[in-house]
Amino acid sequence: MESINTVDRHGHTPLIDAAKGGDAVVVKDLLSKNVDLEGKSHKGKTALHYAAANGKGEVVRMLLQKGADVNVRDKDWHTALMMAANYGCNETVQALLDAGAEVEAKTLTGNTALTYAEYNSHPDTAELLKKAPRK
Repeated sequence: MESINTVDRHGHTPLIDAAKGGDAVVVKDLLSKNVDLEGKSHKGKTALHYAAANGKGEVVRMLLQKGADVNVRDKDWHTALMMAANYGCNETVQALLDAGAEVEAKTLTGNTALTYAEYNSHPDTAELLKKAPRK
């Protein structure tokens, strides 16, 4: 029997794959088991990063409710908020902000979620980030 924390050639776990695809049923099933919530791909991304980048708001909320670190960083220090902002995923951005995501967090190169939203022409996302409380 295959482990629920088995990784593929990209370092993706079944939870990462389900989160990336927005499969809430599979995510819920995996979360009910002893799944590694913070398992990382070879790029250092977690299921939360992938769900956020793909605009899977329901899955993002499920992962956060189960205890996923809202400010977890990948190898380049990207947060899930940065990933969601990069792709203009407003529902996901709001869910991450509601969970306490650090708006002013910076990557190794100094980019923030707002940098990504503005650079990729997502004005609604940028506005959400500008209105978010700072810590």
